[in-house]
Amino acid sequence: MTCYIDTNIWIYAIIAHPKYGEKCKQILKKIEAKKLKAAISTQVLGEVAGVLYNKYKVKDTTSQLNAILSYPIDIYIVHPDTIRVAAEYARDYGITPYDGIHIALATENNITDIISADKELDKVELIRRIDPTKFKHQ
Repeated sequence: MTCYIDTNIWIYAIIAHPKYGEKCKQILKKIEAKKLKAAISTQVLGEVAGVLYNKYKVKDTTSQLNAILSYPIDIYIVHPDTIRVAAEYARDYGITPYDGIHIALATENNITDIISADKELDKVELIRRIDPTKFKHQ
């Protein structure tokens, strides 16, 4: 089983978020040890850089992006057709267009589980959101 890893998992691990940070780090360690098959998109990379730059004032996000790119994960490219589908998901489920892209890429690639702290994703019956604090992996 492959899990899609939402942007917030990376951010919370990087910033050592008080509620989610340690659990997110544990998830990333499982990916790094190849005990969890995972996927992200080019959208996630852009969001991580944008959040770190805008919210946390990290002016050079090179090391964080290089760290993410070093993980043994599948990285899906966001294509125009994906964005069209994502816009429909955003409209139909009342989610952000960014989340629509994550859902569209997951479903395009037959991924049904997304690890995310974003409760908004619970609106979408196409995927199962797994909260990082509740994530358990065999």
